[in-house]
Amino acid sequence: SGTDVAREAADIVLLDDHFATIVNAIEEGRAVFDNIGKFLTYILTSNIPELVPYLASVLFGIPLPLTIIQILAVDLGTDMLPALALGAERPHSEVMTRPPRKRQERLLSWPLLARAYLFLGPLQAAIAMSVYFFVLDSLGWRFGDRLAPLDPVYLQATTGCLAGIVLAQMANVFVCRHPQLPAWHFPLLDNRLLLAGLLLEAGLLLWIVYTPLGNRLFGTAPLSGDVWLLAAALAVGFAAIEEPRKFVVRRWPS
Repeated sequence: SGTDVAREAADIVLLDDHFATIVNAIEEGRAVFDNIGKFLTYILTSNIPELVPYLASVLFGIPLPLTIIQILAVDLGTDMLPALALGAERPHSEVMTRPPRKRQERLLSWPLLARAYLFLGPLQAAIAMSVYFFVLDSLGWRFGDRLAPLDPVYLQATTGCLAGIVLAQMANVFVCRHPQLPAWHFPLLDNRLLLAGLLLEAGLLLWIVYTPLGNRLFGTAPLSGDVWLLAAALAVGFAAIEEPRKFVVRRWPS
């Protein structure tokens, strides 16, 4: 309701003449900044378990644990909807109680990259490789044996590696909902898009593993129940290891 001169001289113009709008705008801006950080942490984490199988194959001469098409299945398929759901998280109750971030703080900050690449990522890589070697060992493979790309043993092993990454990423969604607060602090139904993304992620994984078309497109094979149990247990352990790290960060932020 101010004059044109006042509007041109102002740093902020409120369209509804209500000062609470400033508070709401700051809250929304902080929530957007936080959500982009969650999205980046979740997406970047899976880069490490996608890279380690190639390094292991080159360095140790083992059959390639993960194929290119399976990496695309993770990056362009199973990861997409949960990542987008993290970008739609509501502002947390504590978002307006903390001091403003530094003006020079970047989205790709060192703490975010360290958490994704030096902690969460290596844990996921360990899960993927553990499931891979579990399948190989259970099917009688011995170190030094060569496997053809269409060998049933190789197809099941790479499928186990893929399943380990996807299940670990499903657990990662929960720990990425906040960099410090525990996962159980946020009810799942607070973000219905996240629930839908997890269900679709699980459905897509099962389609890739258990349908003939999914097997042909992604070079996979059906897995036995013990492989799923191992992958699921390791994924739960992955989340359980991350929570103590959050506790340490909460107690000693510096």
